[in-house]
Amino acid sequence: MKTMRINMFITGIILIALGALTLRYPVSAILTVGTFIGIGLVISGINYMTGFYFFRLKRFILHGLLDIIAGVYMIAQPGITSFILPFVIGLWLFLTGISRFSVSMWLGGAKARGWWLMFIDSIVLITLAILMCASPIVSSLSIMIVLACSLIASGVLTLLEGFVMLR
Repeated sequence: MKTMRINMFITGIILIALGALTLRYPVSAILTVGTFIGIGLVISGINYMTGFYFFRLKRFILHGLLDIIAGVYMIAQPGITSFILPFVIGLWLFLTGISRFSVSMWLGGAKARGWWLMFIDSIVLITLAILMCASPIVSSLSIMIVLACSLIASGVLTLLEGFVMLR
């Protein structure tokens, strides 16, 4: 128990420090986040490609290839990525929304239960994509502020868990 408590304290302090650094150095944070999003897009693209293998839906190939291409580009060009990050995230949200819309219509036609949840998700994703591309500077700052606040909140909560749960 003592080792777990120490681990939680260290984790909480690291998360708070990362959040503070993100607030202090937002440009560096945007570069780093761009690289991590690129890695995430490559993994997402591979996931879509395996989705094609299992479900035989051709739209998964296109979405997977676009994710992989965008991800590799973001990793290779971090400077440009930081400038176009809101547009890239907006495009990714838009494509994901369109893909989910298409799948939801397919599931609705197949009378699958809960298809409408994916439909609502697709509309939300498309709307967020449009808002993100409409104001890219605000979007970049918003991304970093939300990230920093999330890290700090998670760090504080992890510290509290160490104090309260592991007494």
